[in-house]
Amino acid sequence: MAAPRRQPDAGEDPLGTARREAAEETGLELGQGQPRLLLTHYLLPGTRWPLGKIGFVFDGGRLSSGQLRRVRLDPAEHDLWAVHDLAQWRRLMGEGPFARLDAIERARQDRGPHYLVTGP
Repeated sequence: MAAPRRQPDAGEDPLGTARREAAEETGLELGQGQPRLLLTHYLLPGTRWPLGKIGFVFDGGRLSSGQLRRVRLDPAEHDLWAVHDLAQWRRLMGEGPFARLDAIERARQDRGPHYLVTGP
């Protein structure tokens, strides 16, 4: 189970949070350009959390094989990473959890949505 998510650092906007989290959790630095916002995701409250959550997904670009070799996970956050095609992710995740990944891919291809609401 992943550690509880931290709140953004004081004065940090969502893109700044994404850059910091990527570096902390994978060891990879995102480029300094202005990446495209792919998705705003609202997660309805559930039994494990009393309030709704909102997340922002930015297009970090394609990782080279060299970058993939340099991934170093924060063991307090993650213990595994993988690269699969979408069909394999769908089989591994199931339809419900796959909804966000599918929405991200459709947004990346300019087929929307750029806003997604899911629930427990």
